[in-house]
Amino acid sequence: MEFFSIKNLNYSYNKECVLKNINLTYNNQDFLSIIGPNGAGKSTLIKLILGLLNSHNSITFKQIKKTEIGYVPQHTLANPNFNPRVLEIVLMGLINKKKFGFYKQEDKNKALEALKKVQMQDFWNKKINQLSGGQRQRVFIARALVDECKMLILDEPTASVDSKSAIQIFELLKSLHEKGIGILLVCHDINLVLAYSDKIAHLNKELFLHSNQKEKKKNDFLKHLYENHSHFCDVEMSLNSCLCNHKCKDENLKTTVSF
Repeated sequence: MEFFSIKNLNYSYNKECVLKNINLTYNNQDFLSIIGPNGAGKSTLIKLILGLLNSHNSITFKQIKKTEIGYVPQHTLANPNFNPRVLEIVLMGLINKKKFGFYKQEDKNKALEALKKVQMQDFWNKKINQLSGGQRQRVFIARALVDECKMLILDEPTASVDSKSAIQIFELLKSLHEKGIGILLVCHDINLVLAYSDKIAHLNKELFLHSNQKEKKKNDFLKHLYENHSHFCDVEMSLNSCLCNHKCKDENLKTTVSF
């Protein structure tokens, strides 16, 4: 199902070109990752899709409305003294639905359901600062999902978490995508991008779109690292090699990840 298309999009800040002749069609069957160097225009492109910046009619929405897109920004807790409960964080995704300054029970039920989708329902009454980085990111994903979301756009969802939590987050996004949620994200980790993405867009002012035959072995290997090793990092992930290397190369290796 085609969600939106971008045609001949150009964008400048103070007459400095940031995006040049961008063309992109997004279908919700695609798990799309955007890669590129710092300052390449990735966050700007996301803001244009979300309508936070004016695209001058270069973006056409088809089977989705902007209000049906959930957004997870890179930095989500700017004030370290702001320490609400998990449920309160998710309810912020329904802030426009408040009546007379209060949330209805129906809203709270929606928030709990969103937490269930990201396997965080048991943490609903915890303070957000009591959670790990990976757990927090799942809560922010729940906040984006809570209001009739058909698509998620995420800006560096694994930037502030360790390798194990990063795989958890990508496994979660993969499961949401398999249920019909569109996924578009910015990510610098090429190992995760190659393992999970159907389409990869390289952006550096200009955009070049690549189809990716997802590396099934790499996907299985990353899950193997998550389940069986107390330590792993970018070295193991890049080399596809670990201390039990003979097992990791087994084409029949099957693993599951529990959250």
